[in-house]
Amino acid sequence: KLRKCCGNLPFLYGPSRKGFIGTISGEDDPKERDYGTIAACLATVRESGNGAGESCSILRVHNVKAMKQAVLVYEAIMKAK
Repeated sequence: KLRKCCGNLPFLYGPSRKGFIGTISGEDDPKERDYGTIAACLATVRESGNGAGESCSILRVHNVKAMKQAVLVYEAIMKAK
């Protein structure tokens, strides 16, 4: 895996409004792809079961407010498990 090669270097992930989200969702207008962007980002915001951090360090998005809210809620849910 990439993380094993890079150690603790930060990872940047920037799927915001990208074409692959439009392909999957069928949404032609990039400005209407925020929900898909959130889903793609949340898939990278995780920790492995063994305690080794494998999550993305930096998210590059257009709708910062929506992404921040989504990550805060996601992290609260994961912490409560």
